[in-house]
Amino acid sequence: MRFGMKPQDAYLRIVWLARILAVLMLAAYVVIYWYEPFTESVNNFLSNFFSQIASLFAAVMATLIWGRYEPDDAPKRIWGNFSTGLWLWFAGEISWGYINLTSGEVSVGAPDVFWVISYFFLGQALLFQYKILNQPTARMLTSRVLLALVALAILLLLIFKFLGANTQQMVVLDTLVNAFYPAADILLAGIALWLARNFAGGAFARPWLGLLVFSFSDLLYAWLDFSGMYTWSVDQGNLLSTITDVSYFAAYLVLGLGVLAQWLFLKYGLRAASETR
Repeated sequence: MRFGMKPQDAYLRIVWLARILAVLMLAAYVVIYWYEPFTESVNNFLSNFFSQIASLFAAVMATLIWGRYEPDDAPKRIWGNFSTGLWLWFAGEISWGYINLTSGEVSVGAPDVFWVISYFFLGQALLFQYKILNQPTARMLTSRVLLALVALAILLLLIFKFLGANTQQMVVLDTLVNAFYPAADILLAGIALWLARNFAGGAFARPWLGLLVFSFSDLLYAWLDFSGMYTWSVDQGNLLSTITDVSYFAAYLVLGLGVLAQWLFLKYGLRAASETR
């Protein structure tokens, strides 16, 4: 923070700078997809690189938030699990990008191991947040967890049926994995927004908003993949594939901005007046 600058002014400047940078990055991403300004290999590399950088930024910021708490602080466990989940997302992005650049089409495999496991840690983060806010009894906690698992199963079944109805040769494992992502995204985002009424100004809810965008892009990707319309190369892209990948990258930007806002909240101990309830 520059000498003499008020914390609120520093907060606003960093937030607006981050938002402008996010818009510029999204515009550059769209240009790469729509105009294909470079060679095919460079275009594909950049399309993967942008998502990897965005996921890395979110993971680093979440880790910095985790580091601001003392070992005995209750939020330490929340952000420890949350940052672990985001680091697994970054590992999945690296793995997916490598396979995409070297082989083209990416089947269900190594990247999905990282991504599926990550949801356990993200779920743990929300569970600890719920325990801090509501201090439930063991019986109430068990019932809430079971309710969430039932909701996940219902969402998974509905999306699985939807995807299966749009493909002639359904591979059960592939369909389950691709149905899991939007189902888990919707569930976790829904729980986070439900809990947001108890958050301090909804501060911790902001990082979870990106999951709503992820649920859209993941569902659209799964549908395009199973219908054979998804293109694995930027230079062979179509409008729907572009929308899918752009929304996926936008979701990372929303996630990153949310985590950054939480870190600034802790760093400066306030929120800008324009962002208070």
